Amino acid sequence: MGNQLAGIAPSQILSVDSYFSDIHDFEYDKSLGSTRFFKVARAKHREGLVVVKVFAIQDPTLPLTSYKQELEELKIRLHSAQNCLPFQKATLSEKAAMLFRQYVRDNLYDRISTRPFLNNIEKRWIAFQILTAVDQAHKSGVRHGDIKTENIMVTSWNWVLLTDFASFKPTYLPEDNPADFNYFFDTSRRRTCYIAPERFVDGSMFATELENMRDPSTPLVDLANSNQRTRGELKRAMDIFSAGCVIAELFTEGVPLFDLSQLLAYRNGLFSPDQVLNKIEDHSIRELVTQMVHRKPDKRLAAEDYLKQQRNNAFPEIFYTFLQPYMAQFAKETFVSADERILVIRKDLDNIIHNLCGHDRTEKAEGETKENGLVILVSVITSCLQTLKYCDSKLAALELILHLAPRLSVEILLDRITPYLLHFSNDSVPRVRAESVRTLTKVLALVKEVPRNDINIYPEYILPGIAHLAQDEATIVRLAYAENIALLAETALRFLELVQLKNLNMENEPSSEETDETSHPSDNYDTELQALHEMVQQKVVTLLSDPENIVKQTLMENGITRLCIFFGRQKANDVLLSHMITFLNDKNDWHLRGAFFDSIVGVAAYVGWQSSSILKPLLQQGLSDAEEFVIYKALSALTCMCQLGLLQKPHIYEFACDIAPFLCHPNLWIRYGAVGFITVVAQYLNIADVYCKLMPYLHPFITQPIIQIDKEIVLLSVLKEPVSRSIFDYVLRSKDITSLFRHLQMRQKKRNGALPDCPPPEDPAIAQLLKKLLSQGMTEEEEDKLLALKDFMLKSNKAKANIVDQSHLHDSSQKGVIDLSALGITGRQVDLVKTKQEPDDKRARKHVKQDSNVNEEWKSMFGSLEPTNISQPISKGHGQTTDPEAIQTGKPLRSESSAGICATLSSSPQ
Repeated sequence: MGNQLAGIAPSQILSVDSYFSDIHDFEYDKSLGSTRFFKVARAKHREGLVVVKVFAIQDPTLPLTSYKQELEELKIRLHSAQNCLPFQKATLSEKAAMLFRQYVRDNLYDRISTRPFLNNIEKRWIAFQILTAVDQAHKSGVRHGDIKTENIMVTSWNWVLLTDFASFKPTYLPEDNPADFNYFFDTSRRRTCYIAPERFVDGSMFATELENMRDPSTPLVDLANSNQRTRGELKRAMDIFSAGCVIAELFTEGVPLFDLSQLLAYRNGLFSPDQVLNKIEDHSIRELVTQMVHRKPDKRLAAEDYLKQQRNNAFPEIFYTFLQPYMAQFAKETFVSADERILVIRKDLDNIIHNLCGHDRTEKAEGETKENGLVILVSVITSCLQTLKYCDSKLAALELILHLAPRLSVEILLDRITPYLLHFSNDSVPRVRAESVRTLTKVLALVKEVPRNDINIYPEYILPGIAHLAQDEATIVRLAYAENIALLAETALRFLELVQLKNLNMENEPSSEETDETSHPSDNYDTELQALHEMVQQKVVTLLSDPENIVKQTLMENGITRLCIFFGRQKANDVLLSHMITFLNDKNDWHLRGAFFDSIVGVAAYVGWQSSSILKPLLQQGLSDAEEFVIYKALSALTCMCQLGLLQKPHIYEFACDIAPFLCHPNLWIRYGAVGFITVVAQYLNIADVYCKLMPYLHPFITQPIIQIDKEIVLLSVLKEPVSRSIFDYVLRSKDITSLFRHLQMRQKKRNGALPDCPPPEDPAIAQLLKKLLSQGMTEEEEDKLLALKDFMLKSNKAKANIVDQSHLHDSSQKGVIDLSALGITGRQVDLVKTKQEPDDKRARKHVKQDSNVNEEWKSMFGSLEPTNISQPISKGHGQTTDPEAIQTGKPLRSESSAGICATLSSSPQ
């Protein structure tokens, strides 16, 4: 636009928002900074946010039409350049010229210093895209003119966009006057200078123009026709130099290669950038930058040549063959929606993993590069996570993370993945919250080493971030939390131990810079362990007290032993065992009671044999449970505890006495469970105890004496036939079970000769019950087996009676259930269908008259249509009545369904 503009002082300074009064499609949002050359603002448009650059026109005679046409032509040329973002619109008014382009939040300068910091493969990927963008522009016949980190935009998924093409800025600058450089190029005021050295020329070339600018009466000339425009056009080599400086700053963590004075000295051969270049650790990148910033333009290659030269050197092959074409599709408008991107990646996941982590690795280094290439894909996934709308897309994203996590580094998992998983734990959809906990747990379990800056990630970030899920309103979320809290606690403890180990290693190395921070690692460890215990204990107690039994059951079934190890013996006894015992009080949920006996072995094994006195009554309660499946679980728990030596010998004898009768129980599982316990006890006891203490319990239930009691097959082969299931259930359901057993004992004493005679039962109910049992095939041997199970059956009968009483109370208190009898309402029977008489309708009367002559079979099918005032009794049967009287009276026919409805209305539900 000419060097003369640098010397013009504006007559009036207006704020950038004042220029928006002339444009109606854009709404001013906020200022992005202002310089003497451009005022920059962000504006809102119906298609999104845009950047607006305002050039205030101080002299209306300045013709800007040619520049507007040039920018429009440049936009057309770069239409297919996917890494270029030209100005989309240019407008001219009396007050200002305005340039519009899409808004991108971060430029490369900001991204270099923003967490999470770029790793080596990401830097290579960005450098590759910078060269690709320059190559695309040059092949389109466009030169940029002002490539710097502020003009290279980086999206949230690390896609590079070269923007703010500056063809309207002067090609050449005076070397002895920094005014033009400051006005046109140093918009950030960082004093960095990435302009090619050949663009600085002797200041005498501008002397005449500078003298004219000092005269206020001198008008601005049309720069399109002035000699200044013909002094030279932008060359490719100029952009290559600028791009090389940008790549150098990228790989030196933001250290600029030149400032203005250094560049001018470099132009004259008085300065060398080697000190900065040596900070680039990667040899191939350092060699690339050295060539690109060569002082002589003819020594610099084209961007396309550098891309070919560095293939498989600075830039992995996968950039060319897969990543560039695959990632380019997301830069198009086809996949604007985040949900669409996630679904596309999930569909292509197998192909992605094959390309980035294929098994055709010829060298280890090549394999590592392919593996690291997943980081570039992860950035696409994470950039979509906060803007996903649909539940399916969110679940698909979590699934993707779970598939990719084992192939990612620790830093990526902790810095890139974990924050988004915690974000999903606050999602509005319960399924997403639940799945986020599962995914977070599995991802953190993959972390085998702890970076120095993440040593407190559990107590300060992760556990507080998901703490609210223990009281989540959705049961499915609390279920997921209970399912994973044990593994989370275990992983948190491993983190703490890894940090402790690292601190101890540092303590043994006095030369370490961080020794002062870890002077008392053991004190820190104890304090942090106690804080960790308190955080986890609070949530575990909340889950163990959850109103939904399924949450408690899930917590017990998924790692209660791990929690014992995490808390230590004392807290395992005080916190876990004390809460678990209360679960046996729930008589309505046998699944919860069964889960207790599944889990109690691990807790008892950790707490030790001292807990056997506490657990003994609980195990005995399980052996008399009303639910046979719980009895089997209790038997399995006793067998495991006996194998582990957790039962004292007196307790073993008591349990053997209680369990021996189960050898004739009609339930096959219970019989097998009893055999398993007996054989384990036989293995545990010495031979004298086996034959003196154990064998007497077994004699009533085996057909012949055996020696190898510790062999399950042997013991099973000599067992007597079990009690008949029908007889067992009939006795167990009897209300007079106590009196029945009293009479059966008298019959047994008579058989054994202890009583001379056994009179028939005086109670007619017992006599009827005995008669029923005898009719079902009860023999004297069956009576002996029933008497052996007497104690168990009495307890079980009582337990079932209590459950029935509690279930009635529970049902009556259910929402939506009304007990009519409790409210004192008398049920009344009402006919749901009633025939209607229409005496005024002649045709209806004629139809009724004709109906008297209707076939009798039709009457039996459809009923009579003649009205009647005489009520007739309804048949007692529940089925459809065929009583002629009912048909003649016109009563509606009662089917089973109508009878059921009437019964429901007249009685309370049970």
